[in-house]
Amino acid sequence: MLLKKVVKSPKCELTVKALTLTAGLLLFNSVSLSAILKTSMGQIQHTSKYLGYQDIVHGFKVEYPADWEKIQFSQGITEGPHNLVVNFLSPPRPSETFREYFIIETANVTSTSTFSKQEISFVAQSFPHFTPVQISNSSLAGHNAYAVVFIYRDPIVGIGKVMQIWTINGSKAYILSYHADSLDYISYLPIIQTMIKSFELMPK
Repeated sequence: MLLKKVVKSPKCELTVKALTLTAGLLLFNSVSLSAILKTSMGQIQHTSKYLGYQDIVHGFKVEYPADWEKIQFSQGITEGPHNLVVNFLSPPRPSETFREYFIIETANVTSTSTFSKQEISFVAQSFPHFTPVQISNSSLAGHNAYAVVFIYRDPIVGIGKVMQIWTINGSKAYILSYHADSLDYISYLPIIQTMIKSFELMPK
């Protein structure tokens, strides 16, 4: 599996202080995540059939396209503060070197008031040449959520674009991330929108 995420890059252009300033400036941006997701120009046509995925251990369920590949991670697989749970890979296409994907992770939360700032700082340090495009309040599974869209540049995979949304339930954060080649980002948004809308937290 080829993940576009690059962890702990020593060449990240933005320091945490600069990121914090940027996040503060963009926090009140009036463009909502739903407005971003509704853009569907050039969307890629795939099967309209969706399958259900349920994770009892982490307490959530989600739907994913039947023609996407599901990859479940064993318990204990981590990336920084994140626990990797499941990844959904888009169908391979001719001449495509990278497959877009939608990954779900969790994280332990010690402070709800500082988690979002810590999460953005972690993302900024994980991707080379991190540049935020959109930071906004949103909702996920009926809970208040926070979302960030950003681009990054990598010498191997080129220019990538990521949308990440997370919500906190008790002492656990649920982090959903869509990773794409910047040129194909818009094409898959309708599919990602369906997956995000289908995400539900299960009663404990």
